Amino acid sequence: MTFSQADKYPHEIAEFAQKAQRARYGDMNTSGLIPLTRRVLVLRDAPDEKKGSLIIPESVRDKEKHAMVDGTLIAVGPLAWAEDRHDAALYHVAAAIPEPGARVKVGRYTGDNHVGADGKEYTIMNDTDVIAEISQ
Repeated sequence: MTFSQADKYPHEIAEFAQKAQRARYGDMNTSGLIPLTRRVLVLRDAPDEKKGSLIIPESVRDKEKHAMVDGTLIAVGPLAWAEDRHDAALYHVAAAIPEPGARVKVGRYTGDNHVGADGKEYTIMNDTDVIAEISQ
């Protein structure tokens, strides 16, 4: 399909992208959201409302708003971390690129939140907003 055909058939492009995403990640991405270009899809962990038997006051939770949160990398766009791959090849080093299913740290207020087809709230963000991969 050429670029001129892409303007005439945008629904076919979307279907092709969905099929490619399913082939690449299997059934892990049940959100119906497919990140494009350098975007990634993250399912953030639910925030803790309690620590032990103590309820954390909202004023304390507000202080943590600049902190990072953990999440699971669900899907990546086709160009995510392309620059890192290029630099790694250029300098002959291994690039540490997280794969879908990896546990990651992201900024609390990065990206855009969207509810997926499965009813869960996902965050679509730039690949550079993923700060670290959590080793288990």
